[in-house]
Amino acid sequence: MATINFLPIGQTDHANIYVRLSIDRKNVFKRKTGYTINPKHWSKTKKEPKQSDDHLKKLKDNLDKLKINLYSRYNEALSENIIVDADWLQKQIDIIQKKHQPEDENRLINHFQTYIDYLPQKRDSKRKKPISKATISKYTQIRKKVIAFEKHSKKLVYIRNVDLKFNRQFIAYLKKVEKLSDNTVGRYITFVKTVCNDAKIYGIETNSQLDAIKGFTDEPEKIHFNFDELEQIEHADIVGEALTNARDWLIIGCYLGQRVSDLLVLNEKNVVEKNGIELIELTQQKTGKQIIIPIHQKIKEILNKRDGEFPRKISAQKFNEHIKKVAKSAGLDEMTKGAIMQKELVNKKEEYRKLEGVFPKHELVTSHICRRSFASNYYGEMPTALIITITGHGSESQFLEYVGKPPIDHAQQIAEYLNLIYQKQQGKPRLKVKKRKKVN
Repeated sequence: MATINFLPIGQTDHANIYVRLSIDRKNVFKRKTGYTINPKHWSKTKKEPKQSDDHLKKLKDNLDKLKINLYSRYNEALSENIIVDADWLQKQIDIIQKKHQPEDENRLINHFQTYIDYLPQKRDSKRKKPISKATISKYTQIRKKVIAFEKHSKKLVYIRNVDLKFNRQFIAYLKKVEKLSDNTVGRYITFVKTVCNDAKIYGIETNSQLDAIKGFTDEPEKIHFNFDELEQIEHADIVGEALTNARDWLIIGCYLGQRVSDLLVLNEKNVVEKNGIELIELTQQKTGKQIIIPIHQKIKEILNKRDGEFPRKISAQKFNEHIKKVAKSAGLDEMTKGAIMQKELVNKKEEYRKLEGVFPKHELVTSHICRRSFASNYYGEMPTALIITITGHGSESQFLEYVGKPPIDHAQQIAEYLNLIYQKQQGKPRLKVKKRKKVN
């Protein structure tokens, strides 16, 4: 169990009083409390100021309050998987002693900044890893939107005023003025609510309507190429080496199931042979997982025609541009719900905005379609656990959300595999399995 004590360091009449946080033998941290004392007025046995006058009694009272507050914050940090170290201890002292408090801690953008500053010390509750830089960047971007909203509405936003009325006004501003997509707006609302709930933990007044505020999403179509469409792409009349090269990468990607960051860096060194099976071996950049995948016949055909080498190297940006043209050449123009990035003038500057609607399918194609096509095409045909091993998803529920599919009846899968095993052992079927309908 962690212990918190105080000790003066120095021999002057105004020696600094330090707080000592001891978690275990390897984790002991000391930081200045901001208080000073003459060492002769300190009780070494009780580890507190002697109570010989009113000034020392007041000092002891202040230190007791600091200790109680630090214990409370330490317990909160443990429950939230926050890293507790010397920097954490210093920050808590500064907050409690109001050294670096915002001018008005009740203002939304000020607690936004406090929350952002604290994020590097937190840990993702699911992955047990530090909060990513991308998440911190999102909170920073949303804080800027709140500042812009304050300027637009000509009034400051306080945490206690984040109610349903604010929610409607902020949503309208993000959609009409910032021209953000519905999904982006819905995520922004969720982030704002998270910051307000964090403020509540620290005793800042929140609105009684806060719980009624909900984020939202309008799920777009899960764009992928089915096997028939992959055949169309493979046999399409493609003009130019650049598009032919991109097509080969696209087909490889759809039969390999990897993120573009892992796909476009492959070379002949990633091809290995084990137990007579040709494999592609790689380490995923995002997860750090080592993946070993048998080479699909379609991939093998591309490597064979290229004398065992992968297609020419290409940037992710160029790949995105080229595969739209490849899909168009293949006649994949079915009208599909989705979103495209459109260039617009915002404050005399060109910016890309997400435009949602219904478009020809080839306009919606991005590099992400490779991994999603693999996951969607093999779901139900291959055990889900094996697909997840290849795609690198963290859990089955995360995978199912990714492909937009309901869970397949596990009893159905077990029956099918028992049937296959029995056929192999006996040479004839024993279990009669009714073929399930294909899940769209």
